[in-house]
Formats: sequence, structure tokens, C-alpha cells
Amino acid sequence: MSNTNENKPLLQHLALKAPSCLEEALGYTGKSRWLGLYWEPELNQVCYTDGQSLGMGNEKAWQILCTHPKVKPLLQPYHFGDRSQSTEYCYLLLDRETRKLYLGEGEVVESCLTEPQTLALLAALDSPLAVPMTNNDQKRWLNWSNLQTRPIIIGSALLVLLGLPTIGFGAAVILDEKDWVEVELPEWMD
Repeated sequence: MSNTNENKPLLQHLALKAPSCLEEALGYTGKSRWLGLYWEPELNQVCYTDGQSLGMGNEKAWQILCTHPKVKPLLQPYHFGDRSQSTEYCYLLLDRETRKLYLGEGEVVESCLTEPQTLALLAALDSPLAVPMTNNDQKRWLNWSNLQTRPIIIGSALLVLLGLPTIGFGAAVILDEKDWVEVELPEWMD
């Protein structure tokens, strides 16, 4: 990924969920939620980092991943693991909790891995709640919420309006008499 296109996102979400066994197959045994994966052309080896530690992974597992028919078209422009061409220092960033994969420049991914608040923001932005609602979704929500909340609001207001005088009267009687007194409610409150 080169810097020639200023409009490219720093981290690009790939339309692919990572298999649950990816880290294990590559040899990562850490506990970090986020993992950066990249091909190191000088070593001719896949490497990983979680922001705290670095390691070299299983080259065969990496090649299987990169040549898989669903993955290869997404990674092909970046030459991950291609021995004939060096990578443009792109990393895959794996969210081990959601299994989402992102693509980003090495400096960006390494920086994010050392700043957990940045990755927390990325996870929040990509959560299902962060997806904007369409106009139809908004109309449905407004109609549903109006139907659901109007009776609750009216009922709560009536309880407050009717209950306050009763509570006030009862408290006054109890405080004055220092005894419990049975109070008869007016007919309109039955």
C-alpha cells in the first residue's frame, strides 16, 4: 500500500472472516485480542506481532491462507508471501474476538498494536451498532418506539399524579397521629 493515494483508509476491512484456527496454525500462542501478520521478504518468512512480542510463523499455513480461492483475490495486489516480489510492507490485522481482518501499512498496524485505545475505537466503529440505519430502519424504529413508549410515559405520569397526593396525605396522617390509620380513598380513585 503506497502513500500515493491520500484517500485510502489507514486500515481497510477485508470482506473475509478469519478461520478460528488461523493463529494456532501460524504458531501464535499469546492471548492478545489483536494480532498483526506480515510477510518478511528478507527472511522469506511470515511473522506476527501482538504489540508486545514478535515471532515467526508457519510458512506452510501462511501459504495455504494466501493461496486459498477466497483469500487470494483480496491479497494478490499486495504480494503477501510471494517469493518473486517483495511486499509493500502491508500487514493483516486480526481481531481475534470478532475474527475480522484488516489490511494496513506496517507502520500503522504496529502503532495501533501498541495503542489499545486505537484498537478499541476501531472495534467500536466496526460493531453492528455503529452501522448507520437506513431511512426505512429509522422510520420503523420511530414508529415502534412511539408505540411502545407513549403508554409507558402516560401510565407513569398518571401514577405520579395520582400517587403523590395519596402518599402525602398518608404521610401526614401517620406523622400527626404516630399511629397507622386506615384511610378511605375517594370514589374517583377506585
